[in-house]
Amino acid sequence: MKKSKLSLGLVTSFIAAMGLSACGSTVTKDKSNLVEFTGANDTSMSISIDEIYDDYKKSSDGIAKYYDQVMEVLIRNAFQKDPKGTEGLKGIKKNYNRIVSEAKDNVEGSKKTARGNAKTNGTSYQTEWQSILSSKNVKDEEELLQTYIYELEKEEIEDWFYEQHKDELKREYLGVKTDGTAAESKVSSRFPYHVRHILVKVEDGASDYTRGTVTASQATLLSEVIQRLARGDNFGTVAKEKSEDSSSSSYGDVGLMTNAITNGSLGMVNEFQLGIYAYDAIINHKGDKANSVISEALALNKSAQKGSDESVATYFTAKGIAEIPYSVAVELGEVANLEANKETGLQVEDGKAAIYPRNLLWNRFFNNHSIFVITNGSRPSVALTGETLDPTSSSSYYTGEDAYESIETGEKIINYGLLPGFKANDNFSGTDRENEKVLSDESGNVIIGVRSQFGIHLMVVQKSVYEFSAGPNDVSLEDYYTSFKPGEAGYPTYGTGEDVKEELRGKEKNTYVNFIYSTNPSDYNTRIDTVKSAIKGFDKTYDYRLYESLTTNRDTDFSGDETKELLGLIDNYIAVQRNKNVEEQVDGMESVWQTYIELLEVQHTYRQTLKRALPEGCKINFSNKYGTAHDKEQYEQGGACYVK
Repeated sequence: MKKSKLSLGLVTSFIAAMGLSACGSTVTKDKSNLVEFTGANDTSMSISIDEIYDDYKKSSDGIAKYYDQVMEVLIRNAFQKDPKGTEGLKGIKKNYNRIVSEAKDNVEGSKKTARGNAKTNGTSYQTEWQSILSSKNVKDEEELLQTYIYELEKEEIEDWFYEQHKDELKREYLGVKTDGTAAESKVSSRFPYHVRHILVKVEDGASDYTRGTVTASQATLLSEVIQRLARGDNFGTVAKEKSEDSSSSSYGDVGLMTNAITNGSLGMVNEFQLGIYAYDAIINHKGDKANSVISEALALNKSAQKGSDESVATYFTAKGIAEIPYSVAVELGEVANLEANKETGLQVEDGKAAIYPRNLLWNRFFNNHSIFVITNGSRPSVALTGETLDPTSSSSYYTGEDAYESIETGEKIINYGLLPGFKANDNFSGTDRENEKVLSDESGNVIIGVRSQFGIHLMVVQKSVYEFSAGPNDVSLEDYYTSFKPGEAGYPTYGTGEDVKEELRGKEKNTYVNFIYSTNPSDYNTRIDTVKSAIKGFDKTYDYRLYESLTTNRDTDFSGDETKELLGLIDNYIAVQRNKNVEEQVDGMESVWQTYIELLEVQHTYRQTLKRALPEGCKINFSNKYGTAHDKEQYEQGGACYVK
């Protein structure tokens, strides 16, 4: 690292002028220098730095080193003078004094850290100081200062670049334009979802698909959460009070969920994230709702299983969405603590937990890694025999007299659909179940359930990527992820034309920013920063954009064949890295789907083919009363009512 700011004549021979000397590992070129050494048989040998320089250009690692050095020179030079045609950079010069001051403060902070570490570790200040210098790949205080200056300059120019290109960056991040067509992008877009959830933890492992167990407290909590939502309690409030993960502090808001693949995995657990995508594959990937751009990005059109022609979308459409009757959730709470015959007090089958009533219900209905919803439908008519384990078929329902007791009046009401948390939804209605409703949040969003290794997730999609439209009464993706605060001139609002619904005319749109409905402006700033960070951070090759911007005017700003050759090699290196990232994203999405579907197929084998789950009829062992002749027969015969 040079001790003074680099001053470059970029219109002269670029390589010679800068010497490729910058922070970190250094690549230099000086043809007059030789490296001499003694080889085998005492043979004297030498190699010129020019040869080493050329060797660097023959490998991607070498070009990467060149890129790092060139990038630093370009950024530091940008603070010394304004590149032609880059008008916006003129404002950056004014911040240089602040950057130097902040960098000096950072150096003093590092010294303070070294003193503190020396005291804590019982070592010398010099030892700890050298450790800090080594971590920054510098040799003294002056080089550390220059490193901090560069880091702050880079941060400043990244912010400048975002402000100059934020609209196109947002479109690339979203991936789909308001007309449903693909956004032009240099890299893989992120297709964000805004999601909330409630987690009810389950300690039992996720690999026992038919005879898993939950504790009484877990069964009670799951039942309580579902019943509160059914009674119309605000989803966020229930999440705040009951969710057993960090999102409870934000009322269940998990922020922006994207399809980014990192080290072969999605950002969230497969059942959670792919469960939401699977739900959309069933509900939105059909008819006029289908969108090839989204299907491609979420890999819904990829092979569901290795060697299969069946797509992910086809697989889940055929599988359907499991529908758990609300009465099951109610009963789960009622029997949560029942672990012995309630009249004799004797334990059944030596108290084996798998046949506790709560676990019979858990395994039949909730211990399911595929997606489900809660409906006001009646219990399946095969509830006692265990013939069907996943209540996905409409033909398995009957019109029994399930009822709940009204909190206000104490009267028995036959239809659970009268509870405010159940709302009509065209996607779950049919001629044979025309009165069926689905558990939804206060805004009418369907509550999607799924079981993962952590427990039961109850999820709400606040904004799906399928909601890209920019109609007069819609909130497009571009509007939803605004970077303006409510009340500001740029904040999206509905128009006042006749094609706008009367109740919406002139009003501010509901967005990610005002989702919290806060009166504290700093809360809005936090959410705006979340959006900005997501857009700035979605491209792992974001720095390449800066490089391309700073080397736009190559014919006028750069000269020399050697210089242009190197810049061309860097261009090729960037293209290769981008293609590699796209391939990893595409392959990664297909891989995570296949991993998830493989789990579902194993689950299906245990639950359907092997029929290893115990039937609900086993609950009669915990009572001396026979509900039906079938109950009495099954109780007397034992059989499936006992763990084998």
